[in-house]
Amino acid sequence: MFYAKTRPVQTIREHTDCLVTELERLKSTYGSRFVHMDERMWELLRLAVEYHDVGKAWPGFQNRLRKQLGEKEFPNTITYSVPHNYLSVGMLPVKKYKLTKEESRLLIHAVGYHHERSELPDKEKIEEVLENGMRPYLTELIDHMKLDIPETFSYKSVARLSKRYSQLDDEFYKYVLLKGLVHRIDHAASAGVDIELHADKHIGAQVTAYMERKGYAKNELQQFAEANTDKSIIVIAQTGMGKTEAALLWINEDKGFFTLPLRVSINAIYDRILSPQEINYHPEALGLLHSTSNDYFQEKEERDEKWEDIYRHSRHLSSKLLLTTIDQILKFPFGYRGFEKELAAMANAKVVIDEIQAYEPKIAAMLIKALEMIHKIGGKFMVMTATLPTIYLDELKKRNIITESDVGKFINQDITRHRICLRQQGITEVAEEIIEQAKDAQVLVIVNTVRRAVEMYEQLRKVDSEANVYLLHSQFTREDRKLLEEEIKSFNKPKAGEPRRSGIWITTQLVEASLDIDFDYLYTEISTLDSFFQRLGRCYRNGKRSPVQPNVHVFTEDVAGLGYIYDADLVQKGLALLQPYQDHILDEQAKVEMVRHLYSRESLANTAFLKEFEEALHEFDFLDFYEVTGQEAQKKLRDIQTLQVIPRDLYDEISDLFDQYRNCKSNWKEQRNIRRRIEAKTVGVYRFQAKDKISPIDGFDDIFILNCQYEFDRDGKCGRGVLSDQPLSMFS
Repeated sequence: MFYAKTRPVQTIREHTDCLVTELERLKSTYGSRFVHMDERMWELLRLAVEYHDVGKAWPGFQNRLRKQLGEKEFPNTITYSVPHNYLSVGMLPVKKYKLTKEESRLLIHAVGYHHERSELPDKEKIEEVLENGMRPYLTELIDHMKLDIPETFSYKSVARLSKRYSQLDDEFYKYVLLKGLVHRIDHAASAGVDIELHADKHIGAQVTAYMERKGYAKNELQQFAEANTDKSIIVIAQTGMGKTEAALLWINEDKGFFTLPLRVSINAIYDRILSPQEINYHPEALGLLHSTSNDYFQEKEERDEKWEDIYRHSRHLSSKLLLTTIDQILKFPFGYRGFEKELAAMANAKVVIDEIQAYEPKIAAMLIKALEMIHKIGGKFMVMTATLPTIYLDELKKRNIITESDVGKFINQDITRHRICLRQQGITEVAEEIIEQAKDAQVLVIVNTVRRAVEMYEQLRKVDSEANVYLLHSQFTREDRKLLEEEIKSFNKPKAGEPRRSGIWITTQLVEASLDIDFDYLYTEISTLDSFFQRLGRCYRNGKRSPVQPNVHVFTEDVAGLGYIYDADLVQKGLALLQPYQDHILDEQAKVEMVRHLYSRESLANTAFLKEFEEALHEFDFLDFYEVTGQEAQKKLRDIQTLQVIPRDLYDEISDLFDQYRNCKSNWKEQRNIRRRIEAKTVGVYRFQAKDKISPIDGFDDIFILNCQYEFDRDGKCGRGVLSDQPLSMFS
């Protein structure tokens, strides 16, 4: 008996049969969608699946499992361990299947690296294990596996593992597809999930039915998306034109990945797609994957008892439609060990990237490279945005993955929402004006930094302590930030029968693309044009008439965050483009043209933005793959080292939870629930902000105590959050 695993107990043959089942499921559901998968490639994939784990039969591996099962161990004189995936390569019958040199290399590497090890293959050790450890059991293994295993092990095949594929190899994308599908099949079989789920649930048909039910006619944007489901496209469309519906119509009957920059936006779309009052999509066909999606599902446990299954399917990329963030599925340009799984998942799918202009230039460069890799492996993509930086479009054209006919621009000039007033003042100078404006209106104040947001909050409360003034930024705990996000939505859009409230919300760029809100007036610090135009989308969003007086006030002096949040040169160039619109309507066409001009290569010459973008692109184009792990790639992608911290006063309140967590290691479900309660009290802070203000927590290497004051009243929904410039000692 040769075991593959102990939980549940499975023999190598039983485990392999599970993989064969998932391979057949993949082929029967999406086989025709794979550009590079002809019959010969499917045969190579079948061979990789059949032989990937035969190396587990050697006594060193078997005895570890037998010891766990309380069974008699095999005799074994070898004192060191060799990864089973390297041993499997030596037992491949390359000659029997008359493989070409390139086909054999594809198979050898797909099997040999179906587990990525820090330990490189050692030919001498592999040979000794095969000859002295494996050969005595070869007859039994052949009978167990019902496979042809050559009596003469292939050490030539083992030697071929030494030179790994690079992105410059002609057969690179075939290899990525083959190895990536082995990963997907193996991981799905091991987890007991279907590799592809509900392949028959067409999102496009569901959206069409929803629109017909509501009596909505498809606009030009949606018609363009529906007419181009067979190709990659870019759509530039203003807020409120139904871009989400357009993207889902474009995905149509295919497997889809829908990405957005912020988790709160993804959660909102997830709920909307599931809602019986709206799109009403099949709940088990829709997945959700981001850094806190597990928490989100657990909070909905009472409503949906199947959340654990949905979460597992999401993690294994099995969902028919997966809503996610780019750090979960699009970091493969870093070439981390095991990146092939995510890229191979794109080969039979469509990928939507919403609001590409919201990402900093280094991440945008990664996305451009990711789109090129998706194109080369046979997938399709849709980029949709209100404003598209010209250099991004130029780069996609230069790489021959987009043509001018693939770009659709949709602007409704009949809707004019914003009349702007550029003011040569600092925003902190007009607290009394904002208070007066908010007596019978809803005013949104957006500033560039958390520090400035707190400063504005303090000033406005000082002017009128009774005024309705609220603060929302990133330096609140997870649970408090969620409470505030719900509060701003209910403040802005009261339920039927409730009166509309007046007041002020002070926020940062956090709300630019994350919350569906619509205020009467916007007071904002100047930022780069793409950010500024996103801010405009939170003001007079549903306005039916052109504003006669300015409803957007832009402050251009004493601006926070220049030089480290926003590129100062780009801000000044954008401000110059805005000057002709002083006290005038700023229409949608003007916005598109300004971004096109500002982000052209000529306008960006000698800027830090262009330098960062081009250097990052060059790095991705010539990167040596397999140098980093997926976790390291995720850190690089986020680009800024952040820490999860709990302010000291909150830690003191819940310190018993940490003890409970340490004492319930045998009950993983209870431990996970405790962990969720702990993380609800955490705040993400930049490492440079924390500096010497953090203390470790015993048994937790990813959460720290922040020795700073935290201020928030959950009942009144007011407070300043983390006061990082006020150490705890000041309050004790």
